Amino acid sequence: MIRRTLMRRAYNSGNWEKARIHASKIIKIPKEQKLAKSIIIRSFCNEDNYLEAIRHNTLWAGELEELPELQHILMRQAYKNRDWKNAKSLAFEMIANNNQPNIAQNIVIQSNWNEGNYTELIRLNSLWENKYQELSDKAKQTLRMEPQAVSDGHSLEMKQRHHAQPVPNIDEKEWNPEDQSENFWQEGSRLWMIHPHGWTHWDMPEEFSLGSTHPDLLRLTSEILLYPWHKSTRKPLEGTRKVGSIPALAFSAGTDSTAAALIMPKNTILGYHRRNFESILDHRNADRLLKHMEIERGQFVVDVSSNHELIRTYHFKQTGFSSDFACATHLILLADHFNIGALAFGMPLDNTWLEKGRKFREFTQTQYFKYWTERFLAAGIELFFPIAGLSEAGAMKICQNEEIIPFLNSCLRGDGKNGCGKCWKCFLKNGPLGRSFDIKAKEVQIYLQRRPLPTTTHALWALQQLNLESEVPELSDYLETDLSWWTSFYPPAKQILPQRWGEEIWQNILLHLSPMKEPYLVESIDFSFE
Repeated sequence: MIRRTLMRRAYNSGNWEKARIHASKIIKIPKEQKLAKSIIIRSFCNEDNYLEAIRHNTLWAGELEELPELQHILMRQAYKNRDWKNAKSLAFEMIANNNQPNIAQNIVIQSNWNEGNYTELIRLNSLWENKYQELSDKAKQTLRMEPQAVSDGHSLEMKQRHHAQPVPNIDEKEWNPEDQSENFWQEGSRLWMIHPHGWTHWDMPEEFSLGSTHPDLLRLTSEILLYPWHKSTRKPLEGTRKVGSIPALAFSAGTDSTAAALIMPKNTILGYHRRNFESILDHRNADRLLKHMEIERGQFVVDVSSNHELIRTYHFKQTGFSSDFACATHLILLADHFNIGALAFGMPLDNTWLEKGRKFREFTQTQYFKYWTERFLAAGIELFFPIAGLSEAGAMKICQNEEIIPFLNSCLRGDGKNGCGKCWKCFLKNGPLGRSFDIKAKEVQIYLQRRPLPTTTHALWALQQLNLESEVPELSDYLETDLSWWTSFYPPAKQILPQRWGEEIWQNILLHLSPMKEPYLVESIDFSFE
């Protein structure tokens, strides 16, 4: 019916209010009732309007089987998103309804701690029979030692993590916004970089010398790590570094970068960035593949530890890379040390000719491609994307053909052999490989309900391959799209390969995948949910 179609279109395009209006028009029709109610509640969730979602869920209690514990789920989601205010509001609602009160009280206490609201934490602990005495004592101690604690807006947990980071022996150096090459310092094999909020570091090979590193490599590194917040890092480079002769790959040990490694020249340096502070990331799956690549396949692996993923946390972002190319800063800094002349990234079709995996674009005409290829070349490095014409599914196929799957697992929370089975990567990467995962896992469900759907084309393909279309009935129209070509490669991508290695890489791709047939169906992709 037309109203149902309009409701779906509005929901899929992220127009939550309009989706609710259409849903309200069909909610009294028995066969449409369940979907309409689900759309209304989920649209409130997508707006982070948790209280309204709960109000409607309470109004329709027991009718929506897929949302029996919505209060608890939303509370956890708000807490995970560091939305302490809403997490507490939801928790108090649960306490009032006697809905898992112990869990809810714990969320309230922890949220107050993360906000630095120590006085309230102490008060509530007393009210709740001193069940959280240990944290209450810490709050009292913090108030005595630091009355203005966390006045900068960071949680105490993050503030402690920042304070725990090492600093060089000579740390009186000040950040120079005019010449980024002056912000580096070496002590032994550790390379330091000062930024407006402190120091970050890399543990380099013993023979590395900062004095033998071209200043443009330092400036490019600083720009990649800081430009989202400090535009002063974007200054002209000298452009005097000669292009080296060795290709290198930012190697994450995931499926995409592994596929890139398998089609690149054998002398390619695989550069692994190792996060060296405590987090949920587990390196054991990566370590198993790194060992295999080095010992069994004879690849040269460079493993560099760093804490630069903390830089963005000073700007109230989650731990992670400052920008797309931050995962390769260690290789940029080592470019003179290893005579690197080209730097590759395992960026698949999903992020090149498809924008965010959902809408075709002419990648070579984007400002992103033009700026960064020119910028890297100015520092004497050719920037290239060996799997730019391959989808994530195509990358999987290459890895399967090369019989490397037993050593490969894209899950960042695995145990050295298996994935966690509960994350988005386990669904997208491990599921199509026949590995077990939980489609009902919280993280997987959160991503499946987002609109636009993350990595849309590959996610739709995965749902089709796994016969899980029923998980997202509101996407039924999109799931009817023929994606049988998704494991083929896009021939126009050959044009962006470096002349020195392009033909070798292209022939290696042809060993595994067939080219898409004209007219290229990928060029008609538009899952923008508009």
